[in-house]
Amino acid sequence: MNASVRDSVDAASAQGQSSKLTSIVLLGTSFKTTPIDFRERVVARLLNGGTLKIPLDRIGVLEYSVIETCNRVELYLVARDPENIANSVLPELDRNSTGSFYMKTGLDAINHIFAVASGLDSLVIGEEQILRQVREAGRRARVSGDAKSVLSALFDVAYNVGRRARDLPGVSPTDRSVSGFALKYGLKQLGRRPKKVLLIGTGETARLASLELNGAKIYLLSRRHGSGSRFPKAEMISRKQLKEVAVECDLIIAATKRRGYVLKKGDIPDDREKVLLDLAFPRNIDPSMKSCEFLRLYDLDDLAAHSRSLPKSKNIVEIERYIRAEAERFDRWLIASRLTPMLGGIYRWAENIREEETNLALRRLSQLSGRDRRIVEAMSRRLVSKLMAPHAAFAKQQGGGLSQKDRLRLLESVFGKESGD
Repeated sequence: MNASVRDSVDAASAQGQSSKLTSIVLLGTSFKTTPIDFRERVVARLLNGGTLKIPLDRIGVLEYSVIETCNRVELYLVARDPENIANSVLPELDRNSTGSFYMKTGLDAINHIFAVASGLDSLVIGEEQILRQVREAGRRARVSGDAKSVLSALFDVAYNVGRRARDLPGVSPTDRSVSGFALKYGLKQLGRRPKKVLLIGTGETARLASLELNGAKIYLLSRRHGSGSRFPKAEMISRKQLKEVAVECDLIIAATKRRGYVLKKGDIPDDREKVLLDLAFPRNIDPSMKSCEFLRLYDLDDLAAHSRSLPKSKNIVEIERYIRAEAERFDRWLIASRLTPMLGGIYRWAENIREEETNLALRRLSQLSGRDRRIVEAMSRRLVSKLMAPHAAFAKQQGGGLSQKDRLRLLESVFGKESGD
């Protein structure tokens, strides 16, 4: 038997095998599947000031982390019984609409978070902020002790994959922020350059607007002391001045973390055209203002609808292949290091053969371009994953007359002979 396989079998015998193997589980909802009011309800039920309300440790969850952004709420878990976890957690998130969530496990969950970190699952393809949000979600979970060996590694690798994906052809180096996309959309809806602009909040949207809207009179509402120094051309206003100033402005942009509406229906007379952009999650502007005749209110759902109508880059397919290959690589590592040591030995044995044969072929095909070499590499990885997947599924399968230990011993016997021992 191959040495690496034999070493893994010995380790498995020493440690023993659990009756069910741990798996990564994703439960989530996003701008692609549900409206913003649904996502707001989910966050209210799930989190309390950043702290998870659901006692996951009582239902067999070993690790967890939450990604909460303006466009998605996703709960990443490590558990031994994904189906039971889903049945226990989903009703806690929304008892009446459990079908509005997506659930992914194993490789599909890994592929998803890699796509999220790469900006391929974003409102704006390749947007930068989500990469920082993924890294921060992983950091918070590690600090709190909720993410351990599996999720800690998953979020670290997701960040690195996302960073490298942005260097591949297919993602434009411009317009990588929701803020920039929203500002262009708002100006298009207004149909003219605004003379007066009200910014509610001091984040990236406000900063970008203050730079782009040269020539306009800019008012800034913020509760942060000293924030005016970052916006030297803006006039700071107080909460008491808000309604008075809002009446005079052509464009109003709200993007804060404040709970509750900053502007409500009736605060601004509906007697002249103006555009209101609510980029906050939860929303800062009363959505009932959408029924006004002259006040045109747009939120994140409107931006998502506009984004879906735009053509996508043809090169996105190649980036998706890269992400899938990296997800498969992480899945193989996870099996090797966490799930079943014996399976890990088989995967390493197959990976060593793949690498040896691929390098030999590439040396003979020295005339290939860098892109073609990457295609060959990706193809070889996919072959290994697809050839090994049935064996991993066989080992993980429950029931059928064979214990998991017997299944592993059978695989050990088959691959021991095939590897020449």
